Amino acid sequence: MTKNLPGVYSQKDLDKARTKGQLIGWVQGAVVGVTGMILIGLVGWIPTIAILGVGGFVLYKLLSGPAKTDE
Repeated sequence: MTKNLPGVYSQKDLDKARTKGQLIGWVQGAVVGVTGMILIGLVGWIPTIAILGVGGFVLYKLLSGPAKTDE
């Protein structure tokens, strides 16, 4: 998967950046998981599921873009 790289970065630099990005992703996932468990413990299951559902719907609407209409 080696592409034509500019002279600034070597393959080793790209591998290091990829590994660092994966590590950061794992840490972020762990933080979200722990925060979710704390939220469920403090608030309870039903409000937590409702908040996640509404938040997921809003996030979906924001990322999906405008609706396409046939004219």
